[in-house]
Amino acid sequence: MQSPAIGFLGGSFDPIHNGHLLPAIEVAQQLQLQTLFLMPNHIAPHKATSHCSATQRATMVSLAIKTTPTLHIDTRELKRDSASYTFETLKEIRTDYPDSPICFIMGMDSLLSFDSWYQWQVILDYCHLVVCARPGWKGEFNSNIQALLNAHQTVEVADLHLFKSGKIYFQQTVQFDISSTQIRHNIKHDISIKELVPKQVADYIYQHQLYR
Repeated sequence: MQSPAIGFLGGSFDPIHNGHLLPAIEVAQQLQLQTLFLMPNHIAPHKATSHCSATQRATMVSLAIKTTPTLHIDTRELKRDSASYTFETLKEIRTDYPDSPICFIMGMDSLLSFDSWYQWQVILDYCHLVVCARPGWKGEFNSNIQALLNAHQTVEVADLHLFKSGKIYFQQTVQFDISSTQIRHNIKHDISIKELVPKQVADYIYQHQLYR
């Protein structure tokens, strides 16, 4: 018996904010996902891009989703010693959930460069791609992406539950003009982040003096 579809949304979440959370909740509802896992990416400790530890980023995600039953955290990428390819992660997820349709959620910018991803030609063997788009977005795709869309795009949400993988679906989501960079800047310059992140996350950031 096939289980209902589950979703995965990756990001550095450094820190997680309302611009991540609200579209995630919207996608989970619109697609009727059983669960949507937020999956913090591995960031190499020596990289300038890492502003706080993997544990701290995971804790903030857990705090942010505490009151949203559909959202869960998946820490598999944080447990690795090196950055991982999406392809490898999806192979592992498919092993863990052999009977569930899997929706891998990405932004439009990721789709535009999708043919530069490692093993991109076979990623749809492991999951569906759900692309979050701004309402009314019109853009041009290169020939690789266009061919992929011609072969795999669906406009039916039901297909994401009917098939375990292999579909590309565009989901319109409200886009928020919030970035982790902006939040880190605000903290550094003592500007309020109250409207940008959940209260529990703001409390944790100030308590641990992160991004100072």
